[in-house]
Amino acid sequence: MLSGVVSVLAFFLWGQYQSNEWSAVRIRKARNFEKKLFWISFIPRLIWMILIYIIFMENYGDAFGFENGDPTFYDYQAKLFAQSISDGNFFNEWQRTSEIIDISDLGYSAYVGFVYWLTDNSIIAVRLLKCVLSAYTVLLTYRLVKRNFVVQTARIAAIFVALWPNFWYYCGTHLKETEMVFLTMLFVDQADQMLRSRQFTAWKIIPILLIAAAMFTFRTPLGIVALLALVFSVVMSSTKVVSWGKRIIVGALAIALIGVVAGNRIQEQTRGLVEKVQSNEQQENMQWRGEREHGNSFAKYAGATVFAPMIFTLPFPSMVKPYEGQDVQQLLNGGNFIKNIISAFTILAMVMLLISGTWREHLLPLSFMLGYLVVLTVSAFAQSERFHQPAMPLEFMFAAYGLSIALTKKKYKRWFTYWCALMFVAVIAWNWFKMAGRGLS
Repeated sequence: MLSGVVSVLAFFLWGQYQSNEWSAVRIRKARNFEKKLFWISFIPRLIWMILIYIIFMENYGDAFGFENGDPTFYDYQAKLFAQSISDGNFFNEWQRTSEIIDISDLGYSAYVGFVYWLTDNSIIAVRLLKCVLSAYTVLLTYRLVKRNFVVQTARIAAIFVALWPNFWYYCGTHLKETEMVFLTMLFVDQADQMLRSRQFTAWKIIPILLIAAAMFTFRTPLGIVALLALVFSVVMSSTKVVSWGKRIIVGALAIALIGVVAGNRIQEQTRGLVEKVQSNEQQENMQWRGEREHGNSFAKYAGATVFAPMIFTLPFPSMVKPYEGQDVQQLLNGGNFIKNIISAFTILAMVMLLISGTWREHLLPLSFMLGYLVVLTVSAFAQSERFHQPAMPLEFMFAAYGLSIALTKKKYKRWFTYWCALMFVAVIAWNWFKMAGRGLS
């Protein structure tokens, strides 16, 4: 509870301070500003990474702490990949592993394995790279928002991404969220830049498709959404953004390369994803969550119809004392509440883009964000903070736009006050249901 309060206060107070500082920076000094932005993002992440590493070692005796299921698996698999590189049979190990585990876990394990191979299995090296990638994600967000809106909006979005504490948290773990967020923003930024470029060549799409292929090996739905968002944006974007000639070239190349490079795999994975949606898997998972030890008996009533209206706002923070293995919730509470509050501006941005008819000018980030959230809504992980991570920089992008609109009219400020009150009630209600479902109310 205390960590959540500290996170929220630090985010808004530090954010206000940085906003005042950056408003005085001249736009023509963009390169110097980006350097400052990188270091402001990197240093807190580095400090957090070192601090949580010491805490894990002191309290748990290892570098993985209280969330050691997936991290220890990635560590084990990465060491196998590192050894295979030394032995010269990496591709054989990849093939062998792909027959045992899902492709969604192959990419990250191989990446960590390569870092291990270079650094003699150094966990610190992996997490230092996470700090670098996470800080660079802030720069990618800034450039993307500046290209789509104006520099003032870009700076607001950069503040959100730089200071949101949940991004910091994953820099100190062995989970793959930091890398997925980085790949997401790298893909969206590069694809958006390509679509808006006047000096377009067909070869520019190849690196973008390779990034999408990498995303596919980190989380399958992420790669599928990336490719579909690209094709959809090419077809549906405003002619002010994408010319007809460019649409034909990019669309044809994308479809051809998708079919040649990964057609069968994507078809299999997409079919599996659709089958999961059509089946009752989400409801069965909610049923299991309600019946397991320390579960919430009300979970069985949750589903897409419940999650969909709240998907921009979820997850709600937990103020209930966690059971063993759920300690991480206490560290993420503050970040979750920050998202609950800021989602008001994301929703406002969606409404204003629709009313103004300018949504087609920002179709790639919009279609990616909405596509991923739709997948999340029909999955069993809509209330899982980890699974929201890849979409968060894009949500902050549109939240920054919504905030820039809200600052121009008093009625939006009044509505925001009502929203804050609503979120306070919603969080209390969520935690009451959580306790009631466990028979503790």
